[in-house]
Amino acid sequence: MQKPFFVVIFLFLSMILKAQQPVELEGKILADSLEYTFINIINISSYVGTTNDPDGHFVVKVKENDTLQFSSVQYQKKEVVITKAILNAKFLEVFLLPGVNQLDEVYLFDSNLIGNLEKDFTKIDFYDKYQLNAPQLKQDIPSLIDRKLAATGGDPSNLLLNTITGERQKVKKIKANMVFDDRVEKALELIAPDNILKMGIQEDELMLFIYFCAEDELFNLYVDQESKGPLFEFFQHKVKSWKQRKS
Repeated sequence: MQKPFFVVIFLFLSMILKAQQPVELEGKILADSLEYTFINIINISSYVGTTNDPDGHFVVKVKENDTLQFSSVQYQKKEVVITKAILNAKFLEVFLLPGVNQLDEVYLFDSNLIGNLEKDFTKIDFYDKYQLNAPQLKQDIPSLIDRKLAATGGDPSNLLLNTITGERQKVKKIKANMVFDDRVEKALELIAPDNILKMGIQEDELMLFIYFCAEDELFNLYVDQESKGPLFEFFQHKVKSWKQRKS
C-alpha cells in the first residue's frame, strides 16, 4: 500500500531536482553603438560568466531566480532576475542605456579661437601622451576568447563548475585552435607562398604542407621569434618528410 506513496515522492523530488538544473538561455543585448562592444555578463547567483558576440547575442547558463548582471564602461549596469516566464520563452532581450560620465565644468580664457576648425587647429599646440608623461597601459587589452576563458575561472566554485561541465575545456580548445591558425598565417607572412612552392610543393597542397609543418615544435619556435632564415631552412627540411609521407 505504501509503494504508490513512495513513487509519488520520488517523482516529486525528481521534478524539483530537474527544476534546479541550470539551462542555457539565449539572449541579445540591445544598445546604441553596440557593434564590437563586449559586455560582461555574469550570473551572480552561480558565478558563471560570459560575454556577447559582435551582434549582441549571448548564451549563459541560468536557473529560476538567478540574477544576471550586465556591465560595461560604456553602458549603465543592469541586473535581470530570471523568472519562470523568461525560462519558458528561452530568450532574453536586454536593453542597455549609455553610461553618463559627467565632467566638471571647464572655462576657457584667451583661447583666441574663432569657431572655424580649419583655422583654429593651426593655433592649437598638440602633445602626445609620452610628452605629458601620462600613465601608460602596461598590458594589452584581453581578446574576446581570453575574456571568455577568464569568465570560466576565477572564483573556485565557478572554476569547478565550468570544469565539470566541460565549458572551460571547450574554450581552451577554441583558443588553442585560434593560436594554431594565427601561427600558420604568420608563417606565410614570413616566408612568401611562392618561395615555398619553389621547394617542390604543389599549389593545391600548400596549406596542407604548412599545417603538417605546424605540428613540429620547431615551427612554433621559429614563427614566434620571427626567424625567417631558420624557418626557411625548416620548410626545406620538411619537404622531404612531406613527400615520404605521401608515397
